[in-house]
Amino acid sequence: MFNKNINKINAANSKFSIFKIDNFLDEKLYQELKDNFPNIDTKILQLNDNFGKKAFKKDKLINLEDKQRIVIQKFDDLVHSNEFFNFFVKKFFFKNVSNQNNFLRKLRYLRFPIKNKDDRSFFDFLFSKLKVTYDFSFIKNNGGIDPHVDALSKYMSLMLYFPDSQKEENYGTTFWSSNVPNYTNTHIENHQEIKNFKSESKILYKTPFNQNSLYIFLRNDYSWHSVEPIDISDDYIRKSININFIYKN
Repeated sequence: MFNKNINKINAANSKFSIFKIDNFLDEKLYQELKDNFPNIDTKILQLNDNFGKKAFKKDKLINLEDKQRIVIQKFDDLVHSNEFFNFFVKKFFFKNVSNQNNFLRKLRYLRFPIKNKDDRSFFDFLFSKLKVTYDFSFIKNNGGIDPHVDALSKYMSLMLYFPDSQKEENYGTTFWSSNVPNYTNTHIENHQEIKNFKSESKILYKTPFNQNSLYIFLRNDYSWHSVEPIDISDDYIRKSININFIYKN
């Protein structure tokens, strides 16, 4: 169903961990997703509105053709399958515990994750109940995402890119090595603060915006990342799918 050969791509002494799976999806499914990626009106992507970025969940997509719905449902079935959930949870459980730099956070991550089913049990406190969600992400030409650390509810993030040409290779996600912790998902939006952050930090890794490569990173208080603006063409839209494992308790 999907490739399970994981490679770590940043140094062992980094403050947080990044991984990669090449040729992640079956080639046919990836190509179907690429050919049937949801459409978006470029007029709603404004650089002065969320830096030209919009993200939509499956149930918020409109004007889909029948073929698009069929292909997206195939992907939906995969992402919400037990095989998908169990693979990533088991592979990254101990890595996620060691990735945490906060003692209380380590205790939380020591609870073994189970799939959230919207039910309640007296023993819920013994486990981490996780929900898998995904968004179709669109970024306008010269748009991006300001440096930030994801919300505390984020357990793990997976990113799958859909480039149209090699011109987009440098439009990946930039990960930063910084000594400044961020305990929430606060974005640095002030121009001078962004400039100061970048001058005081180093680029840890920048993911190539290549097709069918899945990038995985484990959240902690130092997992700073951004998407840096690039000029491709006036009508260009950067397309990706972001898959998230989210704490529900």
